[in-house]
Amino acid sequence: MGTRGYYVLRYRNLYFARYHHHDSYPDGLGVQALQSVRHPNAITTYRQELGEILDGLESPSHFPVLIEGGEDLLPPSRLRPETDIMIEWVYEIDLDCSIFHINGMPFFSLECLPDDRAFIQYISKDHYGHLACASQCPPKHKYKRPTPPTVDNSDLATYQSLMCTGSHVALSNLLAINDFPTPDEHIRVSLLEVMVGQCMIDPVIGKDIYDIELVSDHNQLTDDQWSIAFFMANIAFVPPIFDNIMHVCHPKLSRKEFTWVREDTVVCIASHLDDERCLQASVSRLINAIMEQTDNLGDYFGIAFSVYHCALVKVVKDAHTMTFSHTSALQFLPSFYADSPSTPGITALARLGFRIDPALFERSVEICHYNRFMTEESLSQGGDGSDDVPPNITCPPLPPELWKEIALHLHSSELIPFGLVSKLFREVASMILRYPHLCGYRLVAAPRRKPRYLQHQHLSLHGASFSAVRAGIPTTVLLGLEFRDKPSESLATPLSVRGSSLWVLFQPLPEELAGDGNP
Repeated sequence: MGTRGYYVLRYRNLYFARYHHHDSYPDGLGVQALQSVRHPNAITTYRQELGEILDGLESPSHFPVLIEGGEDLLPPSRLRPETDIMIEWVYEIDLDCSIFHINGMPFFSLECLPDDRAFIQYISKDHYGHLACASQCPPKHKYKRPTPPTVDNSDLATYQSLMCTGSHVALSNLLAINDFPTPDEHIRVSLLEVMVGQCMIDPVIGKDIYDIELVSDHNQLTDDQWSIAFFMANIAFVPPIFDNIMHVCHPKLSRKEFTWVREDTVVCIASHLDDERCLQASVSRLINAIMEQTDNLGDYFGIAFSVYHCALVKVVKDAHTMTFSHTSALQFLPSFYADSPSTPGITALARLGFRIDPALFERSVEICHYNRFMTEESLSQGGDGSDDVPPNITCPPLPPELWKEIALHLHSSELIPFGLVSKLFREVASMILRYPHLCGYRLVAAPRRKPRYLQHQHLSLHGASFSAVRAGIPTTVLLGLEFRDKPSESLATPLSVRGSSLWVLFQPLPEELAGDGNP
């Protein structure tokens, strides 16, 4: 059997690989790799021998690999061996984290490995299509997350010195909103669920998300992992306009300790938010950032985000005091074996992002390519408040409600020129731009029940249908999926991992397929 693979040992963040040119299936090389680690004192022996190689005391050729049939151990490398067109299986014994990896995915704890038969049974695929440890695998055999980092008391100084008006506060109390999302908020929640699902189903990004769980501290995240985390946290706060790259271009992500996604909202990437001291340390970081960045009074929000969890902080600054409150650590990422894309954290960020943004119109102008020809002078003239009605109109101005009804019939590309006419028109355009616009379609409703074509193969984890309007004409659109043999488009996002951008499929459905069908 000519199935090629690698047997890999990781130690001190270096990789020692041994090439096998045949029989690398799980019941071949995989079981041999498993048995090699179960030898008495194998883990201790491997660490000792590899340590001597790295310290220059031994040659790699003298390393006692307990597997027959492979070539000599390759010199240590910082590059992790991966599958490719020639290599189908990689079995990695991670001596740094005590994890048995298969094809780069974490599977088992080296401290409690399954038997040979169970080992093969537990090699499965998750609901997003990734090779993964089966959900029925007992927890004692599964890989373990690293312990939370040590939090110094000084990291909690801000948390403990200011007045906390509530910890583990409900989202509705923190934001002074209803317990349940409004229909308009539900659209934004569903949109964020799709964006998160698109990250999880992507083969490269999904693997990085698994690896993010194994990071001991947020400072250890790679630039790609940070970009994934920030994309998920930030996408609820960008102007909700997405199209192909020729029409709309969101700014690329740039790594920072703190990023202000709005004038009153700051994000920091964290880890282990489900640990109370780590949560309080992240809250302290956010409060410090708010204190340093602005002297203006009012309400400010902070988001501590670890991909798997998020926590929202509210800081109230008045003339004499500063108080804060925060939620608990809310689950953000759905399980890779989930049946629903919904989580408390996704709902929380989407509802926070739906708040009125005074700068929404200006931010929308910046990302829309088809408005680049409009000058800054035109933008400032429309917003100086000196002219609340269109020029050359002598009749009394119409109320905003009527202008909104008129603007709702405009194509999305016409909203920016409309808003540049006057301050009144800009306010009207801003109200409409709060609705997501995808390829010129304005999303107006997200169904509470999944259509039948989304109820199989876990499609609803990474796709959704929406009621939409384009230039006053209603239709149904599909996001994250496509019907075969029907034209579709790809929406550009600001996320790029390993030089490849994340694109999201978009398709308006023909009338005969809007209610049912199979993608």
